Amino acid sequence: MVNENNSVIDDVVSKLVVGTSSLTHMGLATKIAERSLGLQGLDLTHSSLDPRTFSVGEFCPRFALGENGRDLNGKHVYLVMIPSPDEDQEGIFYRAAMASQAAKENGADKVVILATDFPHGRQDRGPGDDDKAKGELTTVRLHARTLLGAGCDQVITTHEHSSRISGYFALESGLIHRERPDLLEKEARSIDPKYVKVPEHVDIDDPEVQALGRKVFKSISPHTILADYLLHQSSLVGTDYLENGGARLLVKSVDKGNRVFIDPLTDALWLPNLIKVYCGKARDAKNDPNKVEVGIEEVIGEFTSFDGMMELLGDDGGDTLGTLRKTAAWSDKGNLCSKTGKFYGVPEGRIIYCTHPWLAGKSYDAIQRRIVNNIGPQEFLTTNTRPYVGDHQYYKLKETSTVLRLAGLWADAILANELGHDVMSRYANFSCEEEQHRFISPLYVLKRHTRHFMAEDSRSKKEINFELRG
Repeated sequence: MVNENNSVIDDVVSKLVVGTSSLTHMGLATKIAERSLGLQGLDLTHSSLDPRTFSVGEFCPRFALGENGRDLNGKHVYLVMIPSPDEDQEGIFYRAAMASQAAKENGADKVVILATDFPHGRQDRGPGDDDKAKGELTTVRLHARTLLGAGCDQVITTHEHSSRISGYFALESGLIHRERPDLLEKEARSIDPKYVKVPEHVDIDDPEVQALGRKVFKSISPHTILADYLLHQSSLVGTDYLENGGARLLVKSVDKGNRVFIDPLTDALWLPNLIKVYCGKARDAKNDPNKVEVGIEEVIGEFTSFDGMMELLGDDGGDTLGTLRKTAAWSDKGNLCSKTGKFYGVPEGRIIYCTHPWLAGKSYDAIQRRIVNNIGPQEFLTTNTRPYVGDHQYYKLKETSTVLRLAGLWADAILANELGHDVMSRYANFSCEEEQHRFISPLYVLKRHTRHFMAEDSRSKKEINFELRG
């Protein structure tokens, strides 16, 4: 393993300012700052940014400029944006935009928003793209315009919902007009980006458009972190599910969009004999509301039946988990393909993963009960892109849930971005599993409750005394 020269790191750190525009989840933002700056005991409200609010409720962020009144000239400011059900998503987003504007007005050379989960990422289609979006707006386009207009130079996030987001950043940043006007219809090449119509003037799904946008909007895929956990710390370790090249491990893609995550995940597992299944989206049967229909598009790998296998389902986020519940119920009944009428068999167990634990916002308790009572995974895995998931858990879910905490990953991404490394490729495409494990394992830690079935029982037995009277 080769480390960067210390003097180079010191030079990078000397230019860094890491703060957050919200007091919510200040603990996570502080951990990211401490790991990226190599410091301990930071108080971000005093050392970088005070996300203060006036008594009337108006937000007015203030950077700590020091007693000598020094400004932010030459500084690269990273603003950590962490969604929470305790604050509305629009407020969290606009606070980040205000803090970005404050940084630029005080002389910052560069401002980067580090969004653990980019808000409204699923609102990536407008009335011109989808009839279901008639009367709505393309929220991610507005977000791109707002952040860029407030002086933000880049956004780094985790597990984007759609690559279309980077396409909108390419458009709103003016990159298409400046660097690839040929990607625009002729009548749109001389007009302001905000007046360019989608899809009439530009194809946001064009890979070349999205590649331009990735200069500004960068998404880190956590598939290697999930793979490392499964191979080294999960309930699969020491079982025959990982033996014989993973021949008893079944990895499912629950719809077409899910393949973008499932394909690199299976590559990162380094198990040549695992079974990969491409499914269509689970839907209620037309003539039976209690029946779920799923079409199996393709099965990759050699097998005779799904019986006795462990199935793994993973996606970018879990909201109401309706699709996942339907898919699990369908799987428990034998994986009947609605297209061919073939039964593929019943898996022995199930592991569920989602990067973003949306869990229906403030209704997270009800969704956690659904996970336990209706899906019943052997393990439920998520990350702390929304940190409250580690603190507010239904007691039964604590027995099977593990949170992969990613402060180390985000701190590393800050340094990598400053050093000119591509954060979208840095955590992927390793030459072998050993290299992957050595590089990835220091970037995350686990959080499990003492009730977890894999946790060591540290509770000591105490004698119970009950005194009788008279």
